[in-house]
Order: sequence, then C-alpha cells, then structure tokens
Amino acid sequence: MARLVLRPMAPEDLPAVLTLQAQGYPAALHDSAVAFLSRMSLSAELNLTAWREGELAGYLVSHPWGAGSPPPVDAVLDPATPANCWYVHDLSVAQAARGLGVGRILLSAGREAAMGRGLTRSELIAVEGAAPFWRRQGWTAPAIIAPDLALKVAGYGPAAVFMTCEDLTTP
Repeated sequence: MARLVLRPMAPEDLPAVLTLQAQGYPAALHDSAVAFLSRMSLSAELNLTAWREGELAGYLVSHPWGAGSPPPVDAVLDPATPANCWYVHDLSVAQAARGLGVGRILLSAGREAAMGRGLTRSELIAVEGAAPFWRRQGWTAPAIIAPDLALKVAGYGPAAVFMTCEDLTTP
C-alpha cells in the first residue's frame, strides 16, 4: 500500500473534503465549508485528513461537545457550548481507499487526540447504513434514547442510529 499521510485538516483542504463528502453522502447530510471551519476551530487536532499519493483518501471531522445533544447537519458551532464528550461528526473514506484501513487509522488518531484532551466518552450518529462499522469500532446503540434526542437523530435520515462509546480507552 502507498504510504498514508495523516495531518490536521486545513482550510485549503476543504475543496477536496467537500468533493469527498458529496461522493459519499446524500445532499441532505452535506455540511458547508463554514460548518467545517467551525468544527476545525473548536479542535484542530480532532479534524484530520489522510492523504495517499497526493490524493485525499479520507477525513475525520470531530470535536468536543455536550453529551446527548448532537448538533444538526450544517450547523455552525458555538465554541462556548459546554463539552464533556468526543462527538464524531463525520468519517469519510474515498472509494479508491476503501478496504485499506483508512477509516480505522483516522479514528484511532482521533481517539488518541480526544483522550489527550481528557475526553473519555464519545457519541455519534451513524448514517447511511454505517452502524455495523461503528459497532466493530466499539460504539453501541443505547436501548432507549430521550424523545428530543430521537427527534434530532431522525433529522439525519431514516437509517440514522445514535451510538455511544462509553470508554475510549477500550478500542
């Protein structure tokens, strides 16, 4: 496999990131460049890109956030929001890089950075049938979620699943 280079996501990466996002998600789940920049400003070390032979192989968009309160799609985030968990907003891998472990590599680096910030718990909304991938990485779907949270999750599409990882130290 060609060497994979991980680095923090930078504003100049956004055209490639937005292109990859458009290839992997329906329009209703697209975030604008402004939304990406707001996440990057919260935690540069939790937003990563993976490059392979000069091409974007994948990216991770994540940030500290308040448990049980996932932000809506395309939201510009308020940096004053109290944060007690690692919210994984988006993990995307280019078609040409699938099966090479890029997603797991990005997720592992993000997990380490989150723990470095003192975050020990994580949440996400699995979309487009991704829940099995997240289960293999240690996230689970709670049996019951609050009605207001269920409403937010529904905004991510009919197949969306709210998932948590209660202990980031156990991969």
